Amino acid sequence: MITQLTGNGRVLLTLNEYGEWSELFYPYPGQFQHLRELRLGIFDVAKSRFVWLEEGCPFASRIVLEKAASTPETQWTGDDFSLAVQDFVHPNHDLLIRTVRLKAAEGRAFRLFQYQALNIGEGSYMETAYLDPEEASIVHYKRSWYFEFFSAPKFDAAACGEHTVRGLRGTFVDAEDGTLSGRLISHGAADSALQWNLTGAGDREQVVRSFLALGSKREDVQRIRRYVKEGDPARFERESQAFWGTWVARHPMRTTVGLSDRVRNLYRASVLVMKHVAGANGSIIASPDTRSLVVGGDSYNYCWWRDGGYIAKAMDEAGLYENAHRFLEFAASCQRPDGSFLHRHFPDGAIGSTWHPPPFLQIDQTGTVIAAVWHHFKRRTDLEMLLDLWPMVKQAAVFLTQFRDMSTGLPRASFDLWEERDAIHTYSTAVVIHALERAARIAIELGKNGDPWRQASHEMQEAALRHLWDPEATRFVRSIAPRDDRLDASVLLALKLGLVDWADPRARQTVEAIERRLWSRQVGGLARYEGDEYYGKENPWIICTLWLAEARLLLGERERCRELIEWVANHALSTGLLPEQLDSQTGEARSATPLTWSHSTFVDVVHKYQRSFTGAGMEEE
Repeated sequence: MITQLTGNGRVLLTLNEYGEWSELFYPYPGQFQHLRELRLGIFDVAKSRFVWLEEGCPFASRIVLEKAASTPETQWTGDDFSLAVQDFVHPNHDLLIRTVRLKAAEGRAFRLFQYQALNIGEGSYMETAYLDPEEASIVHYKRSWYFEFFSAPKFDAAACGEHTVRGLRGTFVDAEDGTLSGRLISHGAADSALQWNLTGAGDREQVVRSFLALGSKREDVQRIRRYVKEGDPARFERESQAFWGTWVARHPMRTTVGLSDRVRNLYRASVLVMKHVAGANGSIIASPDTRSLVVGGDSYNYCWWRDGGYIAKAMDEAGLYENAHRFLEFAASCQRPDGSFLHRHFPDGAIGSTWHPPPFLQIDQTGTVIAAVWHHFKRRTDLEMLLDLWPMVKQAAVFLTQFRDMSTGLPRASFDLWEERDAIHTYSTAVVIHALERAARIAIELGKNGDPWRQASHEMQEAALRHLWDPEATRFVRSIAPRDDRLDASVLLALKLGLVDWADPRARQTVEAIERRLWSRQVGGLARYEGDEYYGKENPWIICTLWLAEARLLLGERERCRELIEWVANHALSTGLLPEQLDSQTGEARSATPLTWSHSTFVDVVHKYQRSFTGAGMEEE
């Protein structure tokens, strides 16, 4: 499971609970995953004993929690020595730095090993790995991807080899006798290993900095390597450390009224997660987690417009204005000619996979992008920005206006936000109503006529109250055409978007019914809907619980909102990462971890809770 991560908008590195590298994405977060395996090993010369630093090894490991979301560090202790391993992604170079600090008794000899097998272009074959003895580096390449490993001090030995072919396990086996003796070049299922000879110096640390330069050409990685080696290699670690220290300091929680230190720490981690998963081109992935590839053949490494729109709003709240703006520009580049947005896209903008038949629509996604544009304008009041995005807004609003079911006056059927059912959904309807009203506001700001969209929004809202409210059950139904009466937490989000006023009794009646039925009795938290079986039986979801928190706040129940915020903080991983959902029986993280939407919703609700103390807590979306 991912427990730590760091990146720079082009490179994204994730680590597991033992500090091992899990995923290495380049040139965008979520695309492509180039790592098969990277491991560290230690050989005690006097005892002739070799150990890989991994789960089950005889040494104790500890993650340094305060660094987990920016400059991950794992500490290993045992056998009268200690090893601290810290990873950095340089903020403006496509460069990773892995710093290893060894402490041991003076004169005690060790050999440190690093083994690497890549998955270049998401395929482990047709690669080349070679040692460049003059430059003291090892290069792995395939097609237009190059990865160059080098270090300070220089490694003392190196070997290239192969894995998973002809019965070979991998070049890591060559290290386990304490000495590398492999080839200088290999191809096919290529891998490699590096060796450093170290001697303990009492209280003084022995430091090895292992670098990895990434690029699309050999000249790119060579240029980075020369730049590092010609200067002070330690400088790149210092720059990375200083950058993230300053970045975190400039994105604090504005107030901590009534909230615990755990909430403050989770807020900091959440803002960092949003930053790390945002590509330099504007894409925002749902999660860097790739574990579902094994069982499902697909992952969460896509940009969804619904997730991205809500994440962009939270970015604006947290001061990540540039990232939010890039997302909106990225959305404009991916919009279809008819104004709609398809299911999801790869981080480079290519259309992603789908399980929906044509026309591949979840209508709420198109509406969410419009709403994100208006929210971004509210936070920046930049008319030129609004003018640049006007063509996208206009096309989307025209599409939403025309995508009508004439018999009801509601939006036509499409798949719901859970991506499971095709119907006319209460949540999707609320998003379209909200988006058209926001499109009208954008038009007016630019001196254009927004009346047709405002009228369409008004008509749809009246139709929604006629067709989607059940007076006998005293709550909104989940959907019609076909009708589905199951309670669904997404209706909380529909209320948030203004389906009815919060002073309207229908709002409280719906909230009460949803919490009463969907609250998890075993571990707490709110499930998605009655009968949900995705990764378990009615598992509580982080976003659903936070929607309930905001609903309670808007109903005037600030203390209940605070309790739910604290519940979420108490169920984050110790490193500050939030999963999609929790097991309803054990409370363990389930499905994608971290889920960016979980983090962005946490940031958004914390901001609304804080504003409630200044009289601005009821501010509209």
